[in-house]
Amino acid sequence: MKQLLILLVLITCTVQAEIYKSQNAKGEWVYSDKPSPQAERMKLPPLSTYTPLPLRTSVTPPPKAIKNDFYTSFSFVKPVNEETLRNNLGIVMAETKLVPALKNKLKHRIQFYLDNEPNGPVVAATAVTMSNLDRGAHTLSARVVDKAGNTLISAASITVHVKRESKLNVIDDAVPVPLYPANPNIKIKNPNIRSPNPNILSPNPNILSPNPNILSPNSNIITPPQPRPAGRP
Repeated sequence: MKQLLILLVLITCTVQAEIYKSQNAKGEWVYSDKPSPQAERMKLPPLSTYTPLPLRTSVTPPPKAIKNDFYTSFSFVKPVNEETLRNNLGIVMAETKLVPALKNKLKHRIQFYLDNEPNGPVVAATAVTMSNLDRGAHTLSARVVDKAGNTLISAASITVHVKRESKLNVIDDAVPVPLYPANPNIKIKNPNIRSPNPNILSPNPNILSPNPNILSPNSNIITPPQPRPAGRP
């Protein structure tokens, strides 16, 4: 086995060299590229070669574009390119203009894209609402397709910048918020409610009344309930 491994190494390392086989005094076979007395030249088989096949790369073909005899122009109207949108829900209203109008009878549809990914299925409208966009820059694009999915016309992509309130600034609704700093005993969970009675909105948060149905013009004055006038005889 050892002699076979040596032979394989010699065959691998020598391309055009000749190999000689001889036997030493111990009766062991010796292989060398140099001839020696009583050495026998070995006939080596031709070296095998391998030519690999060309590497195939998988490329997804783009949507097929066909001759457009239907539309002359297609572009975004709102938002405009590089516009900054402030919305804490990450809502973007995308509106496009297509000339002439979308041919619904021919099953033409519009595919909107958000950051180069389809934003929902194709729609039969030139406007769409995108929601829950993260803070930062986003790319919007759109294309008109026929019923087979072939592209008829594409709108130039635009970039919008979404501004949302940081999650670090969100108020925990489970913690009651004092409504009146002067009176910390009055607390509600909704800071938009201006009355101890959540069914009544007080136009002035500085006005307090023990009766939620009565607004006193002076926070220091308690308006007592007024008796009904006596009926006439």
